[in-house]
Amino acid sequence: MKRSRIIVLAFLAAFCLNSYVFASYSPNLEERPIAFEPGKSMGYFLWQDKEGLHLRITSTGIPHTFSGTIRTDGRFENVLGKYQGGNEDYFEVNKSQNKIIYNFTTAKDEEGLDFQLSYGSYVKFSLSLDGESIDSEQIFIGKDGWHPARYEFTLRQDGEHLKYADGEKVIIIGGGFWWHRGDGHK
Repeated sequence: MKRSRIIVLAFLAAFCLNSYVFASYSPNLEERPIAFEPGKSMGYFLWQDKEGLHLRITSTGIPHTFSGTIRTDGRFENVLGKYQGGNEDYFEVNKSQNKIIYNFTTAKDEEGLDFQLSYGSYVKFSLSLDGESIDSEQIFIGKDGWHPARYEFTLRQDGEHLKYADGEKVIIIGGGFWWHRGDGHK
């Protein structure tokens, strides 16, 4: 009887500790994904550094078209495209500077966007490959290359999740973002 109590207590302690560790884990957006090798890997690669956010695409030699939208409640600034300039390659920032649409075709080169966010609390992505929703296993975020649950996902700074109420899956990023949120914080 005493032995079974000890086993139950040990199980409960392990479960509580594991739950605490899981709840305190926050995916990291810092640093270029290790899996990103232009021409050797395929998909979307997203990270941030002191220069801003970076979204890159590449393919393994077969031409693919990567397209989508990026939205925020703030403003996108210093948006730069990195692409080969094919006839169908483009990106566009709307007049309000809160939406970017893009379309890039590549077979093996590195293409994509660099941007910064001003006065925003989130960045919402909708990513496609060849006109279809991309498998989230082909989206690599941060150094560890973690994958969102779907092709549509929202990145929000840690602590901001309580303001989000439309039911969509939200990825809470730990640590500080480099952008100005508009409330005096970075």
